[in-house]
Amino acid sequence: MTPKRILLLGAGAMGNIAAQTAVSFPEVGNLIIADLSLTAAEKVASACGGKARAARVDVTDRGGMVALMRRADLVMNCVGPFFRFGVPVLEAAIEAGIDYLDICDDPEPTKAMHELHGRAKAADITAIIGLGASPGITSMLAARARAELDETQELIAAWNIEEDAGDDDKVAYGAAVVHWMQQCSGSILECENSRLVEKKPLQEVALDYPGRGQRTVYTVGHPEPVSFHYSYPDLQRSYCVMVMPGRWITEFKELAAQIDRGGMTLEEAGKKLVEDAGVSSFIDQIMEDFSRLFEGPRLPLFFALAQGRKDGKPARVATSIRAIPPGMANATGIPLALGTRLFLQGKVAAKGVIAPEIAFRPGEFFDLLEPYCTFPEPLAPADLVEVAR
Repeated sequence: MTPKRILLLGAGAMGNIAAQTAVSFPEVGNLIIADLSLTAAEKVASACGGKARAARVDVTDRGGMVALMRRADLVMNCVGPFFRFGVPVLEAAIEAGIDYLDICDDPEPTKAMHELHGRAKAADITAIIGLGASPGITSMLAARARAELDETQELIAAWNIEEDAGDDDKVAYGAAVVHWMQQCSGSILECENSRLVEKKPLQEVALDYPGRGQRTVYTVGHPEPVSFHYSYPDLQRSYCVMVMPGRWITEFKELAAQIDRGGMTLEEAGKKLVEDAGVSSFIDQIMEDFSRLFEGPRLPLFFALAQGRKDGKPARVATSIRAIPPGMANATGIPLALGTRLFLQGKVAAKGVIAPEIAFRPGEFFDLLEPYCTFPEPLAPADLVEVAR
């Protein structure tokens, strides 16, 4: 196989990890790191070694971006927030005729990008969207759970902000926090009766986790229900939930209400959340009394829950990952790089816009991911994914 030329857009924390991971693969011949800040791109390129070089790109400059893309065989997009930049970058990739992967974590652009499926297929490209931690790892957990059933009627993706993800730092302001505020305010997309519908976020759900018991969780906007709707047309119901203590929910709902009333921008709400987290507010108060943190059974950091039928009887199954790459930058950037490797190895045949649960086989994905999953501790490959019935 001839090594390929890869263009990575976005030299932030997640792009840095994706670049340093991908550059080690023999399938990658050279890597262009492009960012609005040439200095940031040069820093990442330097960390990647001789295969990499830096370039400056403004993703709002369609012509310049298309020209840069045409110098590569594949683009990895880490430019966020995706509710602003996801669709234009994918459209540029379609125009350039270049295969595409990203870490999109916003539902609205996920829907818009799935609707570009016909254009991408006509351009003879593959665009795999939402390949990070959530979506990404959660998508593959959902595919694994679905495989346990003969018929899947409901599919839930979940992430848990109570559990430590291995990050050293406290909450910091950035695109991820703005994204968080976006998905806790306004309306969110869920799949209901096999249709995408708008719902209010932060609604209580009594989730019964097999073998662990019932826990109140909260709905949140995320791409998984949108992609599941396109990936599995027979699916009746799908949504995403966030696991958090009940005493946190008041803070989130107050910020969401201010955003909805126009009293705060997403950026202002995000900064308020970070300020509160740094002055012994709701987050620090909870952490000071760890024994009061959990209101019901402890649930995994990332998991999926499928309900349907098995052998003609009602059945449900939960799948979770028991160790992850340490820190959210690693847990997001590494899956993107591994998906790129699988694609370069010819493991993805489909054309058009597809989600990870359609692009990859769960076993192949988790086998590649396992060596990077060292937090909270390394596990044997067979123990990485837990299946609960």
